Amino acid sequence: MVLTKWTDPADAVQYADYRTQIVDAGRQALLPISDMIIGPPNPVTRGVRMHPQRPRNWATSPEGMPNLWRKLDAMDDVVSRGCWMSLLLTGLRSNDVRSMRWEHLDDDGVLTVPLPKGGEGRAFKLPRQRRLLQELEAVREHTLLLESCFVFLSVGAKGGHIATLKRLKSSPHPPHSLRHTWMTFSLEAGVSIELAKLLMNHKFTDVTWSYITRANLLGPMREASEATVAKIASYRGC
Repeated sequence: MVLTKWTDPADAVQYADYRTQIVDAGRQALLPISDMIIGPPNPVTRGVRMHPQRPRNWATSPEGMPNLWRKLDAMDDVVSRGCWMSLLLTGLRSNDVRSMRWEHLDDDGVLTVPLPKGGEGRAFKLPRQRRLLQELEAVREHTLLLESCFVFLSVGAKGGHIATLKRLKSSPHPPHSLRHTWMTFSLEAGVSIELAKLLMNHKFTDVTWSYITRANLLGPMREASEATVAKIASYRGC
């Protein structure tokens, strides 16, 4: 291989341009082969990028809240009612509520969610509110003789607890909509988006949040949770 020493800068520039043209031509020639080996660009992926998912407006409106409260208050099944009330008052996902165990509730008013969405690595603690404690106490008294480890037990169910929750009769909202409702009213109550995300156990992408010790924020989280529940309860209509 002969190395050419360029003495004229113009010749060097001309050579660089010529080399770029060759590389570009080679890339164009390899594109059909690339499609054969790797496959053409995924049209679904392209569609997702072109049409990002839109927010689901699932939160119950202020006008619809009194009706939601009436449906919850009218429930005869203490366990099912407690389960629905826990969804509304915590913003937790349905599975995290349905699989709740008594051992997850400590004497300091803190609930441990050991296996949330994302696995054990996303386990977190959630301060409980006074209204939620009252609901859970009613469930405990109702099921005490059954000696179940699950809060929302279901006799005969394979898992030992309520397996699924169907939307309330004549209600347009599924159980997961209560999570949307909780988040919406938390912001209306003046809770910061950061504290609301902590309470919902949403993942933070900002590196700054990796420096935060969540356990040290249980006090502010409890205050934010109480403010949210107070706002939700204000629409009860009684």
